[in-house]
Amino acid sequence: MKSKKAAALSALGLMLLAMVSTGRAEQTGDSMNITFQGTFIISTPCTVSNDKVIDVTFGNISINGVNGKDHSQVIPYSVDCHGAPDDSPLDLTIIGTEESYDDAALTTSADGLGLQIQANGQAMKLNKPFSTTLGELSSLTLTAVPVKDTAKTLTEQPFTATATLIAQYQ
Repeated sequence: MKSKKAAALSALGLMLLAMVSTGRAEQTGDSMNITFQGTFIISTPCTVSNDKVIDVTFGNISINGVNGKDHSQVIPYSVDCHGAPDDSPLDLTIIGTEESYDDAALTTSADGLGLQIQANGQAMKLNKPFSTTLGELSSLTLTAVPVKDTAKTLTEQPFTATATLIAQYQ
C-alpha cells in the first residue's frame, strides 16, 4: 500500500510542479517613456486701467510750440497684476505705428506730427518692452509729448493717435 501512496504522492508532486512551472512562464511586452510638459503661471495676467480706454487730451497746441518738450501730457494708466510680488520683473510695451523720424513717436492723423512716449522723461521705443518691476511701477510716469518731422510743415488741424499698452510680468 505504501507504494500506491508513494506513487500517488509522486504523481501529485509532478502535477503541482508542472502547474507552478506553467504559472511562472516569462512575460513578454514593451516599455515606453512618458514625457510630461506644461507651464506654471504665477497668477492671472495683468489688467491695465481696469480694461478701459485711456484718453489723453492735448487741447489746442501752437504749431510753433511743438518742440518735443512742451505740452507733454501724463498717460493716466494703472496696472494690476493680481497679487504678484513687488520684485516680479515687468515689461511694459506700447504697441503702435511709429514715425519714421522717431522710433518712440506714435504716428498721428496730422502729417508731420507724432507723439513721443516717455517713461520718466526718457523716450520709450514703441513695440519694444520697457523692463521694470512691479514695485517700481508706482514711481513710473508715462507721458506723451508732441514732436514734429523737421522735413515737414505742420498745418492747423485736429489730430488723433491710437496705441495699446501691454503689461506682462514673469
